[in-house]
Amino acid sequence: MSINHTILMITYNQEEYVSSALDCLFRQGVYPFEVIISDDCSTDKTQEIILEYQKRYPNIIKPIFQKKNLGIYQNLNYILNSTKVEGDIVSFLSGDDIFKDNMLVTFNEYVANHNLNPLTESFLLITNTLNLTPSGKEVEQFNNFKSKGKNYTKLRVRNKIGNRYTGISKALFKTMEPWNLELGLWADALHSFDMYMNCKNFYFINKSFPVYRLGSGVTSTNDRFLLGESWVKTANYMLTNRSKYLDKRDVIHIKKSIQKSRLELNNTLSNRLLFIKFYFLSFGDVLDGSLSFKQYLIEIYVLVPMKIKRILRK
Repeated sequence: MSINHTILMITYNQEEYVSSALDCLFRQGVYPFEVIISDDCSTDKTQEIILEYQKRYPNIIKPIFQKKNLGIYQNLNYILNSTKVEGDIVSFLSGDDIFKDNMLVTFNEYVANHNLNPLTESFLLITNTLNLTPSGKEVEQFNNFKSKGKNYTKLRVRNKIGNRYTGISKALFKTMEPWNLELGLWADALHSFDMYMNCKNFYFINKSFPVYRLGSGVTSTNDRFLLGESWVKTANYMLTNRSKYLDKRDVIHIKKSIQKSRLELNNTLSNRLLFIKFYFLSFGDVLDGSLSFKQYLIEIYVLVPMKIKRILRK
């Protein structure tokens, strides 16, 4: 079957990067069928740049200009709830990130070679992902191919696998619920977990395509307190509302992560003791290979007082 690709973009004050994000979509071996862009009431030249690209690709670029600033997840929910997606495979892209060349044609080849039907089969095409540092260096974020055949629930809970919301079959996309706005900045963790739980098949491609630009996103400027509070809320929500997907070690890991955030927010004796409790209980992750012993040892670093951390950094 002929595959049509939908790219869903959100932008906000990204005049410095949005041209690179849009340019990369036309170096994919095939053109996307549609690029739906919801700009979150930018105050710089982002909207002007989008309109320039719409003139160049009038049948592909479909801009939406919000009248007021919604925020990241409410903007994503607008796309999810208020737009009609025509493509067979859906990929998300932020206005400051990029895809490496030929991702879409690689997806097409995989679908054709394996006789997949994205309209009826709920699947993810999972590639490796990269980070782009402020100095311009690309570094590996997730080598997802190494996770092929493992327990994807455990990996997702521990943030050891992630495809940057690319290669989503239309059948899987239709199961997506809105992002939970009450959870704050970590709402994405619950949303991606749900996507993995609804996915029936995972297909791995040993190439790197999505590139996340470090240090430029909206959330990078938010303080540590907001992130920590959001994670505690999100993790507790998962324990309460997604328990059917979690085994005992998953629960211990999540509780350890909650205590780690609480400890970073408030370095009290009770928070230290609770973190130590779940830290030792989580050694099972080392035994079953979910966590390397080196990574396990590094986690204890959270107990080091902030004053000493500052000295060590110097």
